[in-house]
Amino acid sequence: MTDQSAVMARKSAYKLVLCQLAVAGVITLAFFLAADAAAAKSAFKGGLVAVIPNCVFAFFAFRFSAAINANQVLAAFMRGQSAKLVLTAVLMSVVFSQPGLVAPAFFTGFVLTLLTQWMAPVFFKH
Repeated sequence: MTDQSAVMARKSAYKLVLCQLAVAGVITLAFFLAADAAAAKSAFKGGLVAVIPNCVFAFFAFRFSAAINANQVLAAFMRGQSAKLVLTAVLMSVVFSQPGLVAPAFFTGFVLTLLTQWMAPVFFKH
């Protein structure tokens, strides 16, 4: 991976994070209009539990160029994935400890926001 392609990959990763944040916002609006503020808040929390760890992963994973040192890139991806999993577990435990959580709305926001990254190849073609 050249430095130019590393920059493009980093930009695409951050675009995906912004796209996920937008999806979380749309889901929040849908729950606010269809249900109530508590459901909308829970859906937004679900979206954030998906977006924040992905942002941390993107930061770690795309820091280095493979053209310089492939081992550094591999280690960065591993650190990023580990941080993403731990942060997801921590954020979920924090959210579940809060009163007034609407679980179906939370999981809907979480799952639909995660599905956004699976749709990334459709929207982010190089």
